Amino acid sequence: MSGVTVNTAEAADLISINEIKNQLRIANTDSTHDTMLAVCQSAATEMAKNYLQRSLINRTLTLFLDNVPYADDIFPDVEGITTGPYLTYRKREIKLPFSPLGSVTHVKTYDDDDTATTLATSKYYVDTAGDMGRVVLRTGETWPDMLRVANALEIKYVAGYGANSGTVPDPIRQGALIMAAHLFENPDMVVKGEGVAMVPSLVSACWNPYRIARFGVGYG
Repeated sequence: MSGVTVNTAEAADLISINEIKNQLRIANTDSTHDTMLAVCQSAATEMAKNYLQRSLINRTLTLFLDNVPYADDIFPDVEGITTGPYLTYRKREIKLPFSPLGSVTHVKTYDDDDTATTLATSKYYVDTAGDMGRVVLRTGETWPDMLRVANALEIKYVAGYGANSGTVPDPIRQGALIMAAHLFENPDMVVKGEGVAMVPSLVSACWNPYRIARFGVGYG
C-alpha cells in the first residue's frame, strides 16, 4: 500500500503559546489557561498542515509506492483492451507529497527478495522549484524492473519551508493563530475533533493561496 510516514517531526513550533495569548489579549504572565492553549496550539498546527497539504517546519518523510506510477493517459484503450508494453510507459517523474521539498535523502527500490538498491543520485534530478517537489529520471535512465509487489519504491526526503517558524509565510502563521484562538473560544471543536470543514472563513482566506489540492500519492 502506498503512503507517507513521518521519520522526524518538526523541531520547532509553528506558533507559540505567547503568540496565541497575544491574539486572545491574555497577559503572557497569566498561566491559567496554558494547558488548554497548548492543546489549541497543537490542533491548529495540525489543521494547517492538513488543510494546506503541506509541510511547514522542516520534517523528514518517507514516501512508499507499490510500483512506479504508469502514464495511463498514453495507453490506447480499444474495445476494453489496453494495449502497449506497460513497463515502457512508466512515468519519469514522481511527485512528493507535503511540499515544499527541501532535499532528497535517498531513492531505494526493493526486488522480490526484499533486497534494497539505492539509486545513484546521478540517475535522477531533484526538482525543488515547483509547487510540488519531484524526483525526475535523467535522460536515458529507467526505473528498475522486477520489483516486489508492495512498498517497492522508497523515497526519503526533507520537506518544509525551513527549520523555524520565521521561514513560514506570514499568512499561514496568522491563519494558525486565528484558528488557535477560535478553538480556545470554542472548546467543543477540540473535543469533537472538528476538521477542515470547520475552518473559519478568515482562516481559509489566509490559507487558500498556499493550499495544495489532494492527489494520489506519487502521481502527477
